[in-house]
Amino acid sequence: MAKDGTARRSSAMLGGLIVAVSMTTIDQTIVSVSSQTVQSGLGLNASAIEWVVNAYLLAAAAVFPLGGKLADSWGYRRVMLAGIAVFAAGSLLCGATPAGPAASVWMISSRVVQGAGSALMFPAAVGILVSGSAREGRAKAMALFFAITGAMTSIGPVAGAWLIAYSWRWVFFINLPLALVSFLMVLLLADRDGARGDRIDWRGAAVSAAAMVLFILPLKRGGQDGWTDPRILASFAASLLLFAWFFAMERRTSRPLVDTRMLAHRPFALSALATLVASAVFIPIMYFLSVYGQLSLGLAVGRSSLLILGFFAGFMIAAQVGARLFDRRGIAAVLAVGGAMGAVGFYLLSRRAGGLASGVPAMADLMPFLALAGAGIGFMFSPAATDMVNRVAEAAYGEATSISQTMKNLGGALGMAALSSLSLARFAHGISEGLTDYGVSPSRARHLAAHITSGQASSGEGLNGLAPAVRRTVMDTVREAYAGSMHGVFLAMGAACLSLVLIAALYPRVRGGRPARARAHHEPASPGSEG
Repeated sequence: MAKDGTARRSSAMLGGLIVAVSMTTIDQTIVSVSSQTVQSGLGLNASAIEWVVNAYLLAAAAVFPLGGKLADSWGYRRVMLAGIAVFAAGSLLCGATPAGPAASVWMISSRVVQGAGSALMFPAAVGILVSGSAREGRAKAMALFFAITGAMTSIGPVAGAWLIAYSWRWVFFINLPLALVSFLMVLLLADRDGARGDRIDWRGAAVSAAAMVLFILPLKRGGQDGWTDPRILASFAASLLLFAWFFAMERRTSRPLVDTRMLAHRPFALSALATLVASAVFIPIMYFLSVYGQLSLGLAVGRSSLLILGFFAGFMIAAQVGARLFDRRGIAAVLAVGGAMGAVGFYLLSRRAGGLASGVPAMADLMPFLALAGAGIGFMFSPAATDMVNRVAEAAYGEATSISQTMKNLGGALGMAALSSLSLARFAHGISEGLTDYGVSPSRARHLAAHITSGQASSGEGLNGLAPAVRRTVMDTVREAYAGSMHGVFLAMGAACLSLVLIAALYPRVRGGRPARARAHHEPASPGSEG
């Protein structure tokens, strides 16, 4: 009976953590979908609404290293509760943004608060989950946690479309009851863990935050401003200098914000690299599927999100299978199998993406390949993070999670930048080539292609001088060109998955059945079983 009660308590605790973290993953897409309504409701300009979307992501990326260290030092339960409260406060402030001259500053600042709350929550949630799970069942619990919270990202477009029918403010206010429920569940169910009281490297936190912002921001702006823009190049250069300074500081201090010696441990570093590569596929796929469904297949926002759900159907099922294989065979086998599945799935998607009719039949035709691609990513996405946590002492779970999440943020930003540039180039070429085939002069075709791919003709603006029949021809060409660009995007995603098979081959052979740990500054070396 006692064992049943403990199991029920653990399941309820997992549910509370999932509710809390799902708020943050849903928020990544729900605001993007609702951004035009927010913009018109508050009278924001295009630059301000872009910052409303990006401020959350930049703040989360900047604060994650600090969030992991605080969780380890002050206690997972305490930091988790603080993170929920901060995120809820940010959501309340976002929803209460007054229209007027101060609207942009108010909203952007509130989104920064939300992002900081997210960065406090995630490492603490993983710390609670890992410290409360036996090693043998840890991979299964982590797989369920990552699968559900990741799948919640696909709820954003549907929830956003439904909530803005009432008011855009509910896009943010909806977080308040969820925050209350998750706060109470963590408060009542999470075990109290004592604070270690470690000194926090606040200077390192400030330098790492600045470095992350200066690195990720140009990745988001480069496609618009041009990769050779002096501001983009200067931002990259400054970020690299700050990263170099940060790593030099961390090696000298006895209580670093991030123990860089973990990354010197080859298996830990390989799992971090695998997380970065997988995230370069996992995070961009949701954006590209949404745009592809709406632009090329002619689906409404709600229906286009079904493409994302198809991907996550495979992701969630494979996550549980991958967790079991991870427990039996280790991370190398999981990466090899998952990478191979993902490579095949994305290759098949690339073959189908450019030659489909529009509407629901086309979406149904894609579903098996989406599920296979999702299964490949899901098979190894959680085990890579679990492997990183398994290789450190319990006192460094939050720190390892912050490294894992930083790899996800960097991978997602790098993947979006690279794939967006690839897609944009192929998209523009496809429009120009298609219009030329219809008899438009090459110079006029290139002009229209540049105009459309810059986003200025998203609703027909800039095409008013064309006859209706020509306008239809242009829009048909746009749909076909974007579908053609997805061929290259899916091929690149498949290549990234294939690289995970190569990463798997680099792990040392296991001797004795348990992976070696990445030693932290505050613990003695553990007897490893891996090279």
